[in-house]
Amino acid sequence: MFNRRSIVLVVVVLLIGLAVPVIVVGQSAQWPAWDMRDGDYRGHFDDREHNVSVQIRLENQEIVAVSLRWAYYRGVDYRAADDDPVAGIYQQHVEALEYLIGARGVQEIVERTTYMEGSPSGPALNAISTQDVDGFTAATIRSGKIGSAVRDALNRGRYRP
Repeated sequence: MFNRRSIVLVVVVLLIGLAVPVIVVGQSAQWPAWDMRDGDYRGHFDDREHNVSVQIRLENQEIVAVSLRWAYYRGVDYRAADDDPVAGIYQQHVEALEYLIGARGVQEIVERTTYMEGSPSGPALNAISTQDVDGFTAATIRSGKIGSAVRDALNRGRYRP
């Protein structure tokens, strides 16, 4: 049916077809490939217990404003809390999110959200001045959900100009 020469030719063509996109993508691709146009971006994090929604404003590829649209933990609305320790936890969320203001460009935004993974560390932890609720939370907040919501916002693209 097929001779040996035809099979070799097919294999070579397939290998070249697989190799060329890898070479091209490897040279030009950069993750994340965010649009970064001026405007508002909205993102969300949800793991069934934690629900966080954020809005960020970009101008000239810089985060210039942030807001915590909602924050829930096991059905407790942190934004509506008047009493400590829940009100203190809400304030920690706001301060962690505000740490991102001034981040410019993809690389710096990724770097700042990396400091938010798990429990905040380094400059992200230093940005949280509300430390008096640690006895209740057993640490500070788990700010990775905020960083994840910010990355989700940028992955989704601009919400409005």
